[in-house]
Amino acid sequence: MSSSNPRDSDRNFDDIKGLFQRRIYQTSKGRIRLAVLDRDLRATVPALYGEKDWPILDAGCGEAQFASHFIPAQHDLTLCDHSTDMIELAREQIHSRGWESRCRFFNEGIQAFSAKQQPQSYQLILCHAVLEWVADPVALLKQLRSLLKPQGYLSLMFFNRHSTVFRCLVRGYLDKAKQDNVEGSGQGLTPINPLVPADIIRTTQDLGFQLLCHSGVRVFQDYMHYDVRSKRSEQDITELELQYSQQEPYRSLGRYIHLVLKYDD
Repeated sequence: MSSSNPRDSDRNFDDIKGLFQRRIYQTSKGRIRLAVLDRDLRATVPALYGEKDWPILDAGCGEAQFASHFIPAQHDLTLCDHSTDMIELAREQIHSRGWESRCRFFNEGIQAFSAKQQPQSYQLILCHAVLEWVADPVALLKQLRSLLKPQGYLSLMFFNRHSTVFRCLVRGYLDKAKQDNVEGSGQGLTPINPLVPADIIRTTQDLGFQLLCHSGVRVFQDYMHYDVRSKRSEQDITELELQYSQQEPYRSLGRYIHLVLKYDD
């Protein structure tokens, strides 16, 4: 019997792929996300942009926006996603770059994919906006660790529970805040399992990861009134997002948190 609680199962996005395109990937939200991810990886993993033939996994790749535009073409890229629609969009992105010969695609969830892979297969794993959509985030982190080579890297971005609570407060959804009821229903874009950053950082350290970088993603853009935001240049907003993304208390208000981690086994 399936559970009626959306947190008891992982989310598949076949039914709402259009929402991702319209409300994230084709907007400043998505472009700010990509700017922070790119800045963080260039600063902490410079070898990614210089060495040849790294085996890289994009775990829960979605449309492969980051991998297809910011990962250098010389690397061997494996992409997996539970959603059939998303993996087809990822194929389109890779095809537009002419990279098919260096890429493999798997239409299955990360957990099932991981169970079939050889341990220590990848030098870098990207796991962006996935952890908050699975029923057991810790189990997934353990699986990703098993796939990393010693001294390999994990780029982990997840939805920040603190930002959801703060947004409820400033928008007047006080009953939701009082009840600590900030999880999504499983029907839209609000994650079913928003995460507390300190908990995830502690878990990754317990699993043997070294924290190299800790950034907030969209630390103020989402809180701006639309009328104000629409009158300011996206370039100025992005520059300030990058400036404040690693400064407290702004970092802790980011809609997402990005960690770059190194596996020190």
